[in-house]
Amino acid sequence: MRCRDNSLFIRLQKPRRKAGFFFADKTDCSHERTITEMKTRERFLELDLLRTAAVAMMIIFHTAFDLSAFYNVSIDPFSGGWLVLQRVTANLFLLLVGISFAVSYGRMEAKGASRQDMYRKYVKRGVLVLLCGMLVTLVTRIAIPDDYVRFGVLHLIGMGILILPFVMPLREGNLILAMLVFLMGYATGIAPDGLGIILLPLGWMPAGFRSADYFPLFPWLGTILLGVAMGNALYNRGWLRWHLRDNRLTRIITEPGRYALMIYLAHQPVLLSALWILLRN
Repeated sequence: MRCRDNSLFIRLQKPRRKAGFFFADKTDCSHERTITEMKTRERFLELDLLRTAAVAMMIIFHTAFDLSAFYNVSIDPFSGGWLVLQRVTANLFLLLVGISFAVSYGRMEAKGASRQDMYRKYVKRGVLVLLCGMLVTLVTRIAIPDDYVRFGVLHLIGMGILILPFVMPLREGNLILAMLVFLMGYATGIAPDGLGIILLPLGWMPAGFRSADYFPLFPWLGTILLGVAMGNALYNRGWLRWHLRDNRLTRIITEPGRYALMIYLAHQPVLLSALWILLRN
């Protein structure tokens, strides 16, 4: 007899007496997954779903920012509910960076990859994201020269990817490291004269500094490290037993999350073009 399961979520362990509509137990069909199988799973769609939500929130926030910056609409994107939206979106993105890195690293370990191969992979990935960040710097230097991006979220993520292989042996201990990075954030402020450009990535700013997007390592690397600790516990150790099922519906709603970097790079030109078309009269 063939076992059928059309639910939206799968559970990895502990048998259930009956599979429901939304949740299913693979052990009812004698398909219990091991931790190694979890590590080699192609994608965890719940992470893509969270990225999709973060992308949607980012587009909403940047629409408000563009209306304020270019069309004099009475919106202050850096106060009140808009500021909350910006902070929640940024923290969600960075948490997912850390979780996804931990999952990726765990997969490579499960496949027996060497340290050299792992470092080579993440150096390439980190440099690619840094180059994307430098592209944002170049474009904003032309478009908004007074507030152009020197060290934005992509610069932070790129640097984070280069750093994380060296702290992965801490596993869940990255939670403690994250707390230390958060605390260091309280020590940042105005940089000494002549050192502003050098210390800017760390969180010490030159006097009068302005930027449309600024995410220094202190304290924001802490959010990524927190995500690493969560990813190790929830995925690499298998503490999270419920996962979004791969079917037509979930593939549709999670698709934007699979291309978050490309959407990030393309969404502002698309937004500005759309606003110009809609508001030119």
